[in-house]
Amino acid sequence: MPELSNFASNDKILRILKVFIVITVIILSRLFYLQIYKGSAFYTRGESNFLRMEVLDSPRGNVLDCNGHLLATNRPVFDLYWEGRGNKYFNKDQENIINKTFEILGKRLGSNEKWLSLRAAEKFSRRIKIKEDLSFEQLSQISEQCATSPNLVMVNHFKRTYPYNTMASHVLGYLSKPEKAKIIGRYGLEKILQENLEGKKGYVLHVINSTGKKLEQKEEKQAVVGGEIKLTIDRDMQMISESLFDVGHSGVFIIIDPEDGAIKTLVSYPNFNPNLFVETVSEESWDELSSKNSPFLNRAITALYPPASLFKLVTFTAGLEEEIVKEDSEFNCKGFIRFCGRKYNCIRRAGHGVLSSRDAIAYSCNIPCYEIAQNIKIDQIADYATRFGLGRSTGFAILDKKGLVPTREWKMLVKHENWWKGETLSACIGQSYLLVTPLQMARMISSIYTGHLVKPRILLNETIEKESLAIKKETLLFLQDAMGAAVKFGSSRRLRSLKDYKIYAKTGTAQTASLSKAQLEHGWFACHFSYKNEKPLVLISLIEHVGTALPTLLMAKKFFEIYSVLRIRDEKSDFLRS
Repeated sequence: MPELSNFASNDKILRILKVFIVITVIILSRLFYLQIYKGSAFYTRGESNFLRMEVLDSPRGNVLDCNGHLLATNRPVFDLYWEGRGNKYFNKDQENIINKTFEILGKRLGSNEKWLSLRAAEKFSRRIKIKEDLSFEQLSQISEQCATSPNLVMVNHFKRTYPYNTMASHVLGYLSKPEKAKIIGRYGLEKILQENLEGKKGYVLHVINSTGKKLEQKEEKQAVVGGEIKLTIDRDMQMISESLFDVGHSGVFIIIDPEDGAIKTLVSYPNFNPNLFVETVSEESWDELSSKNSPFLNRAITALYPPASLFKLVTFTAGLEEEIVKEDSEFNCKGFIRFCGRKYNCIRRAGHGVLSSRDAIAYSCNIPCYEIAQNIKIDQIADYATRFGLGRSTGFAILDKKGLVPTREWKMLVKHENWWKGETLSACIGQSYLLVTPLQMARMISSIYTGHLVKPRILLNETIEKESLAIKKETLLFLQDAMGAAVKFGSSRRLRSLKDYKIYAKTGTAQTASLSKAQLEHGWFACHFSYKNEKPLVLISLIEHVGTALPTLLMAKKFFEIYSVLRIRDEKSDFLRS
């Protein structure tokens, strides 16, 4: 019996030992999982219980014009916070500070909810925002009258601002509202150069207690300011150009250096104020913007227009290069021609009479272009248009549209029809399916005077890129002479009274899809000009639905008059400084 008793006792001990071993293994496994396998994760989680990160804003990089004037910058913003000290109730000094602060801010503290929020922040050592973006007067008064309060904390950050409001808005672009403390460019250069402009945020690590009270600062990393961007835009020229548009008009005004492609002025009208987008746009503001005529459309690079009579420069180039016409050819304009049973009119219904090739361009006569069209194929016209940069991207930093230069193949692929000879007559005066951007036309006019196609530049440090123009020098000189004649006695003769300017010009009236009163023709004006001994520049102006080219020509004339006054003022200032 004793042996059986000992055996039972040993068996019991073994069972207890097994259970103990199993429990020990489970505990050790759990400890291994928590301390070793998940150790770093729990350490990080634990650390976040006593560390708090405060993000430091990085000011966005400035955008400047070619003379160093700020076009987009940042303004300091001061937000006012109440930082609790862990007291269960406000003392008398704290109550006085709160009342005085709200009096300065012009805010009422009658709401019980506000008091409760402040008391909760005080009790649990938390920070609560009292006022965002203090005015200078409020900042001064609080700094002077409440400087001794340990509870009031000023937090400084930066807000994007555009000093000239709507000026150059299609170039600069705008920002989105803050998303997870990250401001993002949504349009224009703010979007394209996001990485260059945004900089790098910094941070401060604070040690806190269980109630959130800051005990000490543990680590700090300074914010890095965004990169500065300098543009080719000239602020003064841009301001003059934008002032030329009447309310209700839509159009474009471009000035470019034909030699190196530097854009001095790029106006798309109507425009918008990018300052509105720094904060959330109200529904009322958005409705007002939306009611305008597509203010977010950059008409200079993404709107497409028939080139109208500006394209006659291409037509005459093709005619001269293919020896269909000569520089001394003569044409008899009776106001129209008949082709395949259809009447094709000149811009002057009474006719121009006998004209030379040069005078035909100067007066913008259609008849010579019709005669060239009858002796040339559309694909040949397309070839010369492409040489002048039409139908392809200009290479501009802000993505532009290619436009359309029709060919026989294009029409069959898209319209599933043959190309008709009568369509060549329309194409040769800049109508038919032809579509261009104003920037393409600025590039084309520039090439006539330089002998090369230049990439338009908006950034001052952009590489200058040129493409040889496959057109004879004699042809280019002829076009220059004809555009000069347009100012002397032709379609641009209203400019000949301007002093100190040398101008070569071409006008155009682009027929739109509808010729009802609501859909009048677009007006074009293009010129190469120089003021006194300054570098030559190329100007393009376009106004939608004004019926003739006259308003665009008068717009350019007004620019020249204002610009000469500006330059005379600058010359006097330079003289006085010397």
